[in-house]
Amino acid sequence: MKAMVLFYAPWCGYCKILKPEYVKAAGELQSEAMLAAIDVSKPGNSKLRTEYNITGFPTILYYERGQFRYVYNGDNKLEAIVKFVKNPSSQPEKVESVPDPWDVDTQLLHLTGDNFDSTLAQIEHAVVVFYAPWCGHCKNLKPELIKAEERLRNEKMNGKIAAVDATAHKELGSRYNVKGYPSIKYFNYGQFKYDINARTEAAVVNFLKNPQEPPKSDPEVPWRDEESSVRHLSSNTFKQALRKIKHALVMFYAPWCGHCKRSKPEYIKAAETFADNLLVMFGAVDCTVETGLCSELHVKSYPTFKYYKYYDSAEDYTGGRKTADFVQFIHTQISVSQEQQKGVKKHDQTGFGVNVIIGNDGNYETVLGCDHCNEVKPNFSRLATKLKSDKINVNIVAVDAMENPKVSDFAGIKSLPTFKLYSSLKELRVYDGDRSIEDMYTFCKTAQKVNDEL
Repeated sequence: MKAMVLFYAPWCGYCKILKPEYVKAAGELQSEAMLAAIDVSKPGNSKLRTEYNITGFPTILYYERGQFRYVYNGDNKLEAIVKFVKNPSSQPEKVESVPDPWDVDTQLLHLTGDNFDSTLAQIEHAVVVFYAPWCGHCKNLKPELIKAEERLRNEKMNGKIAAVDATAHKELGSRYNVKGYPSIKYFNYGQFKYDINARTEAAVVNFLKNPQEPPKSDPEVPWRDEESSVRHLSSNTFKQALRKIKHALVMFYAPWCGHCKRSKPEYIKAAETFADNLLVMFGAVDCTVETGLCSELHVKSYPTFKYYKYYDSAEDYTGGRKTADFVQFIHTQISVSQEQQKGVKKHDQTGFGVNVIIGNDGNYETVLGCDHCNEVKPNFSRLATKLKSDKINVNIVAVDAMENPKVSDFAGIKSLPTFKLYSSLKELRVYDGDRSIEDMYTFCKTAQKVNDEL
């Protein structure tokens, strides 16, 4: 049986464009393939996002007989999806575009750890941009800098623009306290003077005509000292506070993070909405202070949002960052039925129609249909009975990989079914023989003999 699984998020624009085409494809292919869709923004489904390494939306995975085969990388059109399902192996390999380094075909000075000091020491006025190749804001800034550098040359102005890949030259980023990208700094004959916020051609050129230090703003008040309904947590209070709350959304942030600053007022407004609800808490953790806690919780970027239910149940929140998004999310958690809490949605709620199966944690294995698992179950059961009857000391254990992801991770399970022989938690062998009772029985009998000899 063929199966395609679409991992999506309701707020994703590309997902919205794909949805009607995917629905049509499900109808056209219903006799030869099963098309499913999973909303991984729902807390109940977020572990699937981690397990299947879903890093962007939409992502479509293709399976045959329960085994993963391909990542679909074709067009988001009906014709392309249908063509792929009919002949998956014909899909061309996706070629990832790699952005040109900033020192290719530009007049910008490209600085490294080797030439940074010696080059800047000779320049009276230099604007230096510390960037990361993957940073979207940096990519938007690059053409503005190129145009600004061209104007400086044409107008014979006394100034230069330089760039440093701070991901490649981390010692320079550390020396100049670079905490976000892009960071734009002014140097005078090699001496760092101050940060500037010039992100357009005109702003950079105007600054270099007459470099002036920006007026100093008042020191920013730490968020924890502001009055709001957001509760600020530390390593000492985190677990104790969350154990008492049924619905807790926690924002892990860094004070210097631009995305955090934009999310903060929206988050505060959402917290005010639930200020009188004793079952709801909006929390915040400053990861520049609580480094140990954030490391323990695997927080690797800012802001990171996590949803907790009495602390023991934790899921990543990957929804929108507007007040309405936060409020709607919490309302959903409060009002969902027991069935909805398991991640089950009706077709009319998703917009995918009746031909697309709505996947979730509870039915994912069924959706993909591990036919080999179903085929081997009777023989595996009879094997256990025969071994016990013949007093062969090998225990037969079956583990539902979808229900027990920690066990699956420990065992390194990549496909289903997988058979492994263990002794005192140590893996001895992987069984890859025939799945008949006779062959599996011989394997177990030999294993006991070897173990007895040891």
